[in-house]
Amino acid sequence: MLASQTDPWIQTIQLLSCGSQLPDIGNKMSFRARRCASFGNDGAPSTGPSLHRVVSLLERISPSTVTIAWRDSTSCSYGAQIWMGANAKVSGVCAMSGAQIERGDRIFRPRHSKPAPVNAGAMILASAIATAKAV
Repeated sequence: MLASQTDPWIQTIQLLSCGSQLPDIGNKMSFRARRCASFGNDGAPSTGPSLHRVVSLLERISPSTVTIAWRDSTSCSYGAQIWMGANAKVSGVCAMSGAQIERGDRIFRPRHSKPAPVNAGAMILASAIATAKAV
């Protein structure tokens, strides 16, 4: 192997440890910044379509509480995460359907906890939950 070529295994490990969207793998970001790399600067989930995220309804606990399976290969995985009903405080994109969310729409969001989950800024429209089938 030429000295100028990077070993594919080393590249794979670097991408997995720092996130596939980081422009400079060698920079010294904090762990929190690295795990939120796919979300952008503010920690909110990206608004574009995501091929690496799978969001599934597991159970409707009550009319205002659901259990969600959130699997994102670039940031986090929650096998059974509790989401609470609320009104959207900001506009965004539904993590389940990809539909536009407007401020004031009825949504579900991850339950508040300390430390905050990586996907704390994510939202799912209540209408997407209403039509989803539990897995």
